Amino acid sequence: MLWLNHGGDRFDERVAVALYALSATPLSVPWLVIFVHLVRHPELRVPGIGDGYVRAQVPRPVIGIVLYGLSGVLGWFVSPVLGVATFVLMIIFHAATSEGVRRLRRG
Repeated sequence: MLWLNHGGDRFDERVAVALYALSATPLSVPWLVIFVHLVRHPELRVPGIGDGYVRAQVPRPVIGIVLYGLSGVLGWFVSPVLGVATFVLMIIFHAATSEGVRRLRRG
């Protein structure tokens, strides 16, 4: 990747990837709390939003927490490029599963 330094000290790149991971990982936590709360309290849902839809959303923030954290570790200890590539995969994953993980598996 052209914007990343080739050779020399990669400390700045490792720090950038780690800081991004540290900021992105906690962003998934409120989504997990919200979806778990909506599973337990269906009366709070908009009419027409079924239990299956909400339950299909729960794995997405869990996967986000795990993979964003993993990408920070990979970016720090293995390669900043690998960390950035994992961030890109996370963006694609969240776009592909915007209707929930189960729907992706079905269709």
